[in-house]
Amino acid sequence: MIKKVPTISGLHYLRAIATVLVVVTHNVTAASLDKYFGPGMLTKFFTSGGGEVDFFFMMSGFIMVVTATNSATGAPRYTPLEFLFRRAVRLLPMLYLAVAFFNVALIISGAQPDHWGSLRTLIIWPVGEVTPSVAWTIRYEVVFYAVFALCFLVRPQFWWFLLLWAALPLARYVLTGPSAETDSLASFIMSPFNIEFGIGVLLALSIRKWKPHFTFSGQILSLIVLSLAIRAFVVHFGLEIRTLTMVLSISPLLLVTMLVAVGTKTTSESRVGLALGDASYSIFLFHQPCMPVTLLILAKTMPWLPSTVAALISSLVGIAVGYVVHILIEKRIQRYFEPIKTQPKLQPNPAHP
Repeated sequence: MIKKVPTISGLHYLRAIATVLVVVTHNVTAASLDKYFGPGMLTKFFTSGGGEVDFFFMMSGFIMVVTATNSATGAPRYTPLEFLFRRAVRLLPMLYLAVAFFNVALIISGAQPDHWGSLRTLIIWPVGEVTPSVAWTIRYEVVFYAVFALCFLVRPQFWWFLLLWAALPLARYVLTGPSAETDSLASFIMSPFNIEFGIGVLLALSIRKWKPHFTFSGQILSLIVLSLAIRAFVVHFGLEIRTLTMVLSISPLLLVTMLVAVGTKTTSESRVGLALGDASYSIFLFHQPCMPVTLLILAKTMPWLPSTVAALISSLVGIAVGYVVHILIEKRIQRYFEPIKTQPKLQPNPAHP
């Protein structure tokens, strides 16, 4: 049986913080619409992506190296098919359930279900709007998994090809200049997010030889402050998500925050932080379907609520629903597939070379 990779608590906390900020951002944006409560005191600060999604991409590059390769030798811990299967059962069942859940929520709120957006999500189509809209990040994850499997598992000695792939957006910029197009096949393949995946990979490779370790009581607080500082930086300079300018501007800040997450630990673990980190995928997927229903109910029953309060209530509802889905469904799916994912490899039969 494959040995379980030790948990890096700091990454769980960072994932939890990033997820909560994503949820608040979406709810503040929705609550600020005139059909609900209009702009509020948090509207300007939470107007668009503030680097939280970028954290997920950088963490993904780091985690794939740590979990799928041997920390001492760099040898693959899985075959490419085993790796891709593990990622598929981790992502797809919950993604498909979120698509169904979101369309039901649209019907309840009086809107029409999004058939084309749902189809693009189900088949991981690289361009076009998806349903729920947060599923756009999954498309980039799937490409990264494929590139990672080829460079680290099929031919581990060619790992540096992944770094060339990560440099594609820079090459595109040099050859064609800045482009506002963010929804084409070219922009998808040469996405600025490739850079963040690559930085995550380099960080994971670096700590194999240099393993920072420092214990202090303020790890979680530091991660919260750094995450909010990155959002403030993005808002202040008006950076736009999915652009090369934003990625290059905040990547150093993301890297510093990642170093705090993986290179330090708090004096006592936070059960809430670990729990939210574990449930982050379900919360990420299922908070959005809750928004139209929750905000509609609040707008009908308590129209006098301040927009910020309504957004925070809706955020709590989305987080709670996502956590319940994690406990009742996601964990059971993972337990169901765990014996398959961790079964020992068959040894070759001497009689059949």
